[in-house]
Amino acid sequence: MRFWSLLPLFTIGLLSLGRVVHDNTASVHEQKIQSILTEQLSKLRQSSDVLKSSATLPLDVQRIDRSYRELRRSYKSLEMFIEYIDPTFVAQMLNGAPLPKLDAKSQFVDILEPHGLQVLDELIAVCIQGEELDTAELITEIDYVATRMNECCDIIQHSIWTDRMILEACRTGVIRVMAMGLSGFDKPGTGPGMNEYAGWAALSLDVLRMFESDLSTQQHRDYYNHASELYRSLRDSVCPLPDSSIDKLELIRTHLDPLYSALGRIHIELGIELSTELGPAQPVLNPRGMSMFSETLFNPYATTGIHYSSVRPELVDLGKLLFFDPILSANGERSCASCHDPSKAFTDGRKTSVAYDQQGYIRRNAPTLINSVFARRFFYDLRAQRVSDIISHVITDSMEFNSTMLDVVGRIRSSPEYISLFEQVFQSKGPSSVTNANINLAIGGFLSSLVSFNSRIDRYARGENVAISESERRGMNIFMGKGLCATCHFPPTFAGYVPPAFIESESEIIGVPMHKATSNAVADPDQGRAGGILREHSVIYQGSFKTPTVRNVSFTAPYFHNGAYSTLDDVVGFYKLDGDNGIGLNLPYQTLPFDKLDLSDQDAADLVAFLHALSDQVSVKPPARLPAVGIAPYRSRTVGGSY
Repeated sequence: MRFWSLLPLFTIGLLSLGRVVHDNTASVHEQKIQSILTEQLSKLRQSSDVLKSSATLPLDVQRIDRSYRELRRSYKSLEMFIEYIDPTFVAQMLNGAPLPKLDAKSQFVDILEPHGLQVLDELIAVCIQGEELDTAELITEIDYVATRMNECCDIIQHSIWTDRMILEACRTGVIRVMAMGLSGFDKPGTGPGMNEYAGWAALSLDVLRMFESDLSTQQHRDYYNHASELYRSLRDSVCPLPDSSIDKLELIRTHLDPLYSALGRIHIELGIELSTELGPAQPVLNPRGMSMFSETLFNPYATTGIHYSSVRPELVDLGKLLFFDPILSANGERSCASCHDPSKAFTDGRKTSVAYDQQGYIRRNAPTLINSVFARRFFYDLRAQRVSDIISHVITDSMEFNSTMLDVVGRIRSSPEYISLFEQVFQSKGPSSVTNANINLAIGGFLSSLVSFNSRIDRYARGENVAISESERRGMNIFMGKGLCATCHFPPTFAGYVPPAFIESESEIIGVPMHKATSNAVADPDQGRAGGILREHSVIYQGSFKTPTVRNVSFTAPYFHNGAYSTLDDVVGFYKLDGDNGIGLNLPYQTLPFDKLDLSDQDAADLVAFLHALSDQVSVKPPARLPAVGIAPYRSRTVGGSY
């Protein structure tokens, strides 16, 4: 029996265990949602069968194209529910990027070729353009997609839905439309188009109507009416428009972000339980967040290993002290702030950072720490799974702090002042309060405070009265459109933190050379992800690096993992040249989502203007002094380190 055939039963078991009924209307809504979903699932199954039947020889390209488009419309209506129940299934089996992956179930480093809707989209684009095509490959991919569609229908059909789950799925559906739909992320061949989301808006409106009878106050009805009108406007006025005529920033401001807010307010005002109230597990998305472009969207502690109830001001203050204290390094001369200067958006302004004892340079550029907790994996090579892993890696790296956690604990325990602070924060007594785990918690707590979604773009997107220039507006539309930037740097983090589930951090192979070049480039020997965790030592990750945020790029030059490009104009120029291909490297597993990026000089200038408008700062004042330490070499250390 195939693994995927067991998923419906597995899903039912999990949902049954976790189900919470908040009031006596839950069973009524469950029947309604099952009725709505059953009807739509029937359409999806039918469109899958029609597509499969169209894949017969001789191929009728127009028939296949019509069937494929109808399948996409049916699927897009249900995608928010499918992805809510099993985001991994969607990402890995159904609608993930058309790139090779490693087989997670194999004990070996086995490569799986890509399959799914995005692969099919590229094949159908080839068909439409009249290019030569392996017909057997197309028929095989159509069969694969039809099979996966029927499997996901089984999953949804047998799932048990609570009111909380329904509304959460609707909200994450808005995030997907904003982050993926506007950019055309999952249509790499046939090109972006909002027209396939009309069905999503219509189905969402039907789902929302289930809650109309629960509305007991005028405020409830106002939220409901606002959300309903936004869905109707999207269905009737926006989605039918050609993609090129949609101002994407304005659509976010006037429709998508207000819709996300209205759904959240309906959820809260109706007294439906929140995901944060179900148990100790911390969801990535904050159910009380009312904007997709606000720091309240995420739970910043989800990736730190710290429960939000533990993050008190005194914990953050202790973490800040440790961040600026060279006591973490073996020579007592460098701190975290040595490479992550608050005045430079927590970078250091160098191509690559100075190494331990000033003996050369670390091989990679220091990334910003602002919003760094919004990721599923860390470092350029993705070798760290949690924030606590970052700290231990840096402390034990011979080119960074060249120390051990045991030695760090011993040095801190030599300070009565530090012991007192640890006692207060962790409510324990004596030197035993200073532990490896508590050091990690404190620094992790400080890092979780370095959060900011307050650029002019954010403020405009969430409806505030701020000015955006026409160049900046055009720049965001290019970023979200023909520039294809947002297909890797997903809003709202503008990093490789993949929405709407946010359970994956992406890496890309773009072929950044050792030095800026326009031709005959010299390849950077850094293996990237292929030199990270042993499980990923594969050719498909050779030269693959974590997709960083482009927030605050005004302050974080030079750019890329090796600091090879010093200005944003240089960076945009690299992409205009088609990345590695344009400068003569031609890497075998390059992941850029385009063959040639057709940007004019004005487009490039507008894109840079937008990136500058996406920048803000986090103001952190270094501590006035550091706790006294009893070990001689560390008595004279300075705040932030000496280099």
